[in-house]
Amino acid sequence: YKAVVAGLWGIVGLSVMVWAHHMFTSGMADSLHGPFMALTEVISIPTGLIFLGALGTLWQGRLRSSTPLWLAYGWLFNFAIGGITGIYLADVATDVHLQDTYFVVAHFHYTIVGGSIYALLAGSYFWFPKITGRMYSERWGKVFAVWLTVGFNLVFLPLFWAGVNGLGRRVADYPEYYAGVNSFASIAAYFLGLGFLVYAGNLLWSALRGPKADANPWQARTLEWQLPSPPPEHNFPLLPEVVGHPYDYGFPDSTHVKLGGDDDASG
Repeated sequence: YKAVVAGLWGIVGLSVMVWAHHMFTSGMADSLHGPFMALTEVISIPTGLIFLGALGTLWQGRLRSSTPLWLAYGWLFNFAIGGITGIYLADVATDVHLQDTYFVVAHFHYTIVGGSIYALLAGSYFWFPKITGRMYSERWGKVFAVWLTVGFNLVFLPLFWAGVNGLGRRVADYPEYYAGVNSFASIAAYFLGLGFLVYAGNLLWSALRGPKADANPWQARTLEWQLPSPPPEHNFPLLPEVVGHPYDYGFPDSTHVKLGGDDDASG
């Protein structure tokens, strides 16, 4: 936990000093290439701490095989690819060749979609019972998680090959040599988009007709899950007191929060 927090602060501190790795081919002074390349490489260290922290949590965690976790698995896979391919864009020698190609497009999507959109989608499933008071279909949720991950990789993995072989981004036309990979990625993008119909249909149907959700279907410890689902208008009648460690999940004798009195405690 402490290593992950240190990693986050490391990224915050270094992130203001690595911006020029986007500008290696812009005509900037050659003397700046080395320092910005080194800083960009160094930021991979705190990022690696966070990634290893996630793996360690899964390794020793008490896991529930639910849709949010399946999407978290997808996040790990995609973000790993985004991080590894970022090394090539951090180094001046390879970035000169890969700059402004489809390699950059693919890398960007593996970091942003892998790092942010997957978390957003996982969160929408996780808090769906709290917001609506109903449970979604786990079967269709997992179908979407697999569909999304397969479709996403079918779209963007081929773009790494296209970029390495010189296909530039933001071009209206291109040599016939690249027609096959573009057609494949385009068809895969339609497949990926269709998967979101499964996502929307599952949540919309479940919001109207899904089974009633328990107040805390995940046996979670955070404050919002100590209330009915959906929560009442004024939430807690008295100020709750957090008394436990955030990572004591699964320990039967641990107490995380007291709800309004010394004897009114929740694990």
